[in-house]
Amino acid sequence: MAVLKKISAMKARQNLGQLLNEVSIRGDSYIIERAGKPLAALVDLERFQQLQEDQDAALHALKKVWEKMAGSEPREIKEAIEEAEKIAKEENRTRSELIREALRRYIAERELRRLQRYGMKKAKELGLKEEDVQRLIDEYRAEQANA
Repeated sequence: MAVLKKISAMKARQNLGQLLNEVSIRGDSYIIERAGKPLAALVDLERFQQLQEDQDAALHALKKVWEKMAGSEPREIKEAIEEAEKIAKEENRTRSELIREALRRYIAERELRRLQRYGMKKAKELGLKEEDVQRLIDEYRAEQANA
């Protein structure tokens, strides 16, 4: 099971080989501290790549949001920010946490809509009707249960 651990910079330097094994094989992550303050993180390459992809997707979504807000009145923007601050306070979160969650949901909903469009297109190509869907699901599940 992957674990998040803290380690001093000195210990990290002394045990780098062992840390690399724990990170790459077990999936553990480390927060490297200097003088008790977080300085860096050591994570496996797959996690790092996922973080980069998430960041790129969030930045892309944020760009889209800014494009949509470009024609908005300053009052509308101010009201939206105030509402976000109110919700964040009620939920004991930061405004940044709230905005990150909103962007993640936006990205997920966008991907769901893309998949739905793809599914509708394929269903049309295959001549499937809505009533065929449950039957096909049941058949697939029965095949998987018997496999």
